Amino acid sequence: METIFEYTLKTPATAGERTVTELKFHRPKTRDFLRTDGHQIDSVGADVALVSSLTGEPETIISAIDIDDWAVLRVEIQKIWYQFFGIKPTEESSKKAGAEAEKMTEKS
Repeated sequence: METIFEYTLKTPATAGERTVTELKFHRPKTRDFLRTDGHQIDSVGADVALVSSLTGEPETIISAIDIDDWAVLRVEIQKIWYQFFGIKPTEESSKKAGAEAEKMTEKS
């Protein structure tokens, strides 16, 4: 599958004996969004399910991602959600999401 985004975690995510340092996201397909069924669209649960599907990593690994890394990933996931629903992010919403991620990083 075509990789559209790669991210090296600042803090490796570990679940059990498995540790992940990098995530590679493939181009989304409708089946990836099916994994989010049963979650509210704007919930962390939906984002965890989507990231799991797009990277091929189990949800236990995705759930172990440090908040600094998660803030960055949520900005990227927001772009994918916008694209899926046919809504292009405005410059203002992209700046806002980036500012929120920056604030989360500064707090750590």
